[in-house]
Formats: sequence, structure tokens, C-alpha cells
Amino acid sequence: MKTPTVQELHDSYKAVFSTKDGERVLDHLCKVGFIAETTYVVGDPIETAHREGKRRLVLSILRFLERDPRYIIKLMEEVNE
Repeated sequence: MKTPTVQELHDSYKAVFSTKDGERVLDHLCKVGFIAETTYVVGDPIETAHREGKRRLVLSILRFLERDPRYIIKLMEEVNE
């Protein structure tokens, strides 16, 4: 299998996350990926690094989808009100 181009990856991400199921999964990833909360854990640098790694992965997905994380955070806050 050949390595996909950045554009092909971009198109694949959009195809996957533009479905209803994809939106649901993306919402879940944002919640478990610490998009709207701190990754810092007092006295536990290993857990802090672990959480920041999760967050970084979700931010990478959002960038591929051309979604602004600030917009996602706003939506998450509205749902929790």
C-alpha cells in the first residue's frame, strides 16, 4: 500500500468524521482528550504527560478537519450548561 499524500489524508479524515457516527466519535475524543480542561495533574508529571499526549492527538485530528479547537470547547460548554 502506498503512503497517502497529505491531501489524501485530509480527504479521508473529512470523510470519516463528517458522518453522524464520526461526529459522535469526534465529540467523545474531545471529551477524553482534555480539549476543554487542563491536562496538568498536581504532583504527577507522568499523568500530566499522558493527558497532554491524548490532547495533542485530538488537536491533530481537529487540524486535519480544519476545526478550531476554541469552537469545539464553546460547543462542549454549551452542552454542559
